Amino acid sequence: MLTLVKNKNFSLLKNRLRRLTSSAVIVLSLMTVSSTAISGDAAAQETQNITAKDELKIKLSKLVSYSANFSQSISDISGKELQKSSGTLTLKTPNMLRWETQLPDETLLIADGTTVWNVDPFVEQVTVMQQTSITQNNPLMLLVSDDEKQWNAVTVENKQSRFVVTSKNENANIVALIIEFNGDELTRLQSTDRQQQKSLLVFSNITQNESVSQSLFSFDIPKNYIIDDQRSQ
Repeated sequence: MLTLVKNKNFSLLKNRLRRLTSSAVIVLSLMTVSSTAISGDAAAQETQNITAKDELKIKLSKLVSYSANFSQSISDISGKELQKSSGTLTLKTPNMLRWETQLPDETLLIADGTTVWNVDPFVEQVTVMQQTSITQNNPLMLLVSDDEKQWNAVTVENKQSRFVVTSKNENANIVALIIEFNGDELTRLQSTDRQQQKSLLVFSNITQNESVSQSLFSFDIPKNYIIDDQRSQ
């Protein structure tokens, strides 16, 4: 029988969820480039008079699907490492993500474009959220918008294979992001939040723009799992 839990404080799980969701949103945000932005950037590229922002949009528009292993390191303002993790991720446009952490704990996060499931097999619990609730106010969405007002809220520098994106809003959740490519292949992401906590994601065994099964982005909740449904909260 399914057990439904609302407004219950699982402090350890929520802390893990916050860190996992933050990292997942960073990656997920990169997969939602609008067709308007793509066509505009293509025209800009043809004129050979493009800015760093234009170059970044073009790079992101080429990410249709993406699979890789990842290693992640989270450190505080002093550089002290707070957490290390590793696992696999699979993405597919539009807005789909499968993020599996294998170490130090097994967890699973799935986003299908509408709903996000965060699964903890150890405690047999799944947290269910509206996908917009974790992305709509995230400044990383600026990277995938063709709204000039949003793009004007950040600065973008192109430093060889690295794009440095900095928010002009000092109250933004993510104040800086470094996106690194090898050619058109996404290889590293580093984010800095407003508490100056840094998250570094390094990708390996990368497969980009190949066929990905839709079944990877769905989740059937086992009958014995506790459900923390936050969609109506």
